[in-house]
Parts: sequence; structure tokens; C-alpha cells
Amino acid sequence: MIELVAEHGYNGFCVVELTNRARVSKRDFYKLFGGKEECFLAVYDLIVSHSLHEIVTAAGGEEGWRERLGLGLLTFADQITGNAETARLALVEAFTVGAVAVERTRRTNLLFEALMAKNLALAEDAPRLPPQVVRGVVAGGFRLAQTRLLRCDPCKQPALERDELRKWAFSFCDEDVARLWGLEAEEMPPNFETKPVTPLKDERALILAATAKLASKEGYATLTVPRVRAAAGVSRRSFDTHFEDVADCLRATLETLSDRALAASAPVYLTAGDWARGIHRVITDLCWRLARDPTFADLAFLEVFAPCPETIQWRGEMIAKLATRLRRGAPSAQRPSELAAEASIGALWGVIHRFVTSGRGAQLPGAAPSLSYLALAPALGGAAAVDVIVSEIGFGPVDRNRLS
Repeated sequence: MIELVAEHGYNGFCVVELTNRARVSKRDFYKLFGGKEECFLAVYDLIVSHSLHEIVTAAGGEEGWRERLGLGLLTFADQITGNAETARLALVEAFTVGAVAVERTRRTNLLFEALMAKNLALAEDAPRLPPQVVRGVVAGGFRLAQTRLLRCDPCKQPALERDELRKWAFSFCDEDVARLWGLEAEEMPPNFETKPVTPLKDERALILAATAKLASKEGYATLTVPRVRAAAGVSRRSFDTHFEDVADCLRATLETLSDRALAASAPVYLTAGDWARGIHRVITDLCWRLARDPTFADLAFLEVFAPCPETIQWRGEMIAKLATRLRRGAPSAQRPSELAAEASIGALWGVIHRFVTSGRGAQLPGAAPSLSYLALAPALGGAAAVDVIVSEIGFGPVDRNRLS
């Protein structure tokens, strides 16, 4: 299974090819597994179990929480760079299998979060990280590994810089992080509305709007060209003029929605006096927007709605694009490294994803302080990042009249 997934992707082979590679009969295969998906999940569970065992064993002999956490991170990095085939199965291909496999990845995240939280809780001198920060550190490591695997030639080992990953994770372990506990964004003001978008009338825009509506409500698996055409009210010739297939159409929909959200948040950055406050304001504004736009939130952050290679590739590219934006305006003394920026964006993505998948997207504004800390601490240091966030409490949604 590991070999064939690495060579062809999960959807690129059948049970016959699997049994031939394993040199067993189909009859014997079906005595053990109900089908290809069940076999894949069994392999996934073995990989996760082995990974956790290696991490716990490597860090188990150390007394200090810093040493345990550091060794755990180094072991994780070595697992990615040392065995890309198994890492790719667990961190990339699992999202192409379907809802059951996506649920397995959620449980894996919870296991790693619990391991990190326990490591810190057992030490009296360890910082008490808010749950969203713990969640973000784990998600950032996973997303960073995922994007490196996506960029790397399957025949080569990905590069995941061990020491830099450890430095990034430790940047959040500052005693001043305790000041984040209890910080909440303001409740949604009754008069807050996102900037209205004038609907486009061209056929491509109609197709994109129909795709977004269908996918967010019923899931990617239900999308077909006839259904999209019927919802958009266009001909097959028109659809074929703009898109190759449903996957191409979905990717274009994701790109359009994300570009629109980023463009709308860009002016918010200009209302701040410096880079750090600008980043915090953009993150806060984005949280409000996602809370008010469940269609975009569902499409971008619910992997179960889009289990296809194209959307997984889009997520990797989107994380890299946002990481570049995070670094672009930073003063040279505060500019995070490429790895730190990418890991921090992955951390934000993971936390937002958890809110959306649990049906709590409307509560995202309350997570803005922790999300900003995940973005700023690697650049400023924990204490300075908290200072910025505390000084900005009450910023809330942007006053459109003030912006204009």
C-alpha cells in the first residue's frame, strides 16, 4: 500500500494491483480487509502509532520540558525527511480518501495535541499555553510537513529543517503567554456588515457562484458538470470554454473566493501604525469575515468537502502565498524566516479549520488573539507579541466609513 500510494496516489491503483504487489491472492486480501479503503486506514493507523511511539521513546528519558519538547520535534522532523513515502501517505494522501480518513487525521491531531499539552502540564516551570496555541503548534508542524511533501519530487526526500522547526515552536513558550488567557473579541456588532460585492453577470462568474453554493451545501463528491450547469443556467459549451472539468472549476472557485477575502482585508493593514499591528488587524478582520461567510469558510477549510489532489495542492500553494505576504512588510529585524512564516500560516489554518469543522465558525473572532500570537511570536518574541495584541484589544471590525 505504501509503495503504490507513493507511486500513483491513492486513487491511481486498484485492489488487483495491490494484491499483485503484495504477492497475495484477492481471496486472502478480502479475508483481512473489506476493501482498499479499509486497508489504507489500517496502514495509516500503523504509521501514526509508530510515529507516536518513536517520539515518546525519544523524549521519555529527559526530565526538563524543553528537552522533551525539543527531542519530540526533532524526531518528528526526522520522520518526515527520513521516510517520505509513509509521511506522504499520512499527511497528503489521507485527504484524498474520503470522510473516514479525514476523521482519522483529526484524531491524530488530537493525539499530538494531548501529548504536547501533557508534556507542558507535567512541568511546574513550563508556560501554560492556551489550547488554541497548542493546537496551532501541532497544526503548523503538520501543515509545514505537508507543503514540503507536496513540493518535493516523490522520488526525493523533502527537507524539513530540524533546528529551525524547534526554534519556531519554542518561540511560543513564553511566560507572558499567560496574558492571552481570557482575552475575547467583542461580540458581533449588530450594524457590522462586510463590504458588499457587486455580482458579476458573466457566465464564468455564474459557474463559480453555483459551484461554491453546491459544494458548500452538499459536498465536493456530489458535484457534476450537469449539476453545476443547471445551477448556473449555462450551456455545456459555456462550461467547457472556461473549465476542463469539475476539479478545475472547484479550484478556480477557491482561488476566486480567497483572492476576494484577501483583497477585502488588505485596506485594514493600512489602518495600523506598524507591521505587527497591521498583521493583527488583518487576522482579526479575516476572522470576522469567515464568521460571516460560511460558504467560503466551508470550501476552504473543510477537507471532507474536497477530497481531490487539486484542492490539496491549492491549500499548499495558498499557505505559501500567505507566508510570503506575512514576511513581505516586516522590518528586517522582525522578519520571520521562510520556515517560521510558513509554519505560522499552517498553524492559523489548522486552528481555523478546527473551528469550521466543529460548526463553530461564528466563534472565530474570539480566537483572534491566539491566532495573532501564532503569527507574531516567532518574529517579535512571545512577550512583545502579547504586548501588541493587548494594545489592540477593542479594534474589532473595521469601520467602513473611516476606511473610505
